[in-house]
Amino acid sequence: MLSLIEVKCPHCGAQGQIMLPPLGAIIIGPCPECEGMVVVFCGRVLALDKEVMMEGSQEEKRDHLLMVLNDFLKDRIERLFEQAAASAEAEEDELEEDDEPLESIFAGAEEDIPSPPADTRKLGKKIVVPISDDEFNSFINVDLTLLDNKDYFKAVFD
Repeated sequence: MLSLIEVKCPHCGAQGQIMLPPLGAIIIGPCPECEGMVVVFCGRVLALDKEVMMEGSQEEKRDHLLMVLNDFLKDRIERLFEQAAASAEAEEDELEEDDEPLESIFAGAEEDIPSPPADTRKLGKKIVVPISDDEFNSFINVDLTLLDNKDYFKAVFD
């Protein structure tokens, strides 16, 4: 069975499907529509400079590819650490609140205290990284439209 993923050219916006590459694969090639150079990495399509990739030296090509992949990874890692810092701050605030004297905790215990809304429940110590606008748009425009595709569904949910 073929597993396909939807891709979108960062140069011209053309969309298409490719076979799901192996985990960790780096695929470099031209867009079939605009001939702009792209790299497919971790399910994302990133723009490359065609002139550098076609006419540059091996060192220039390597440096350019490293720069593009580094920018992608840097953005993902920064978002991860920002979320981790926010979670740590929330946990510290929670610990400080838990250190209240017993008198203040039980003061007015006779009053009816409403339960918190469902959307404010704790997620434990799990770090939740918010999705980016690009990931959201990709889900709406690509993944959601492909849910009825049997091969795509199995590739994602199997």
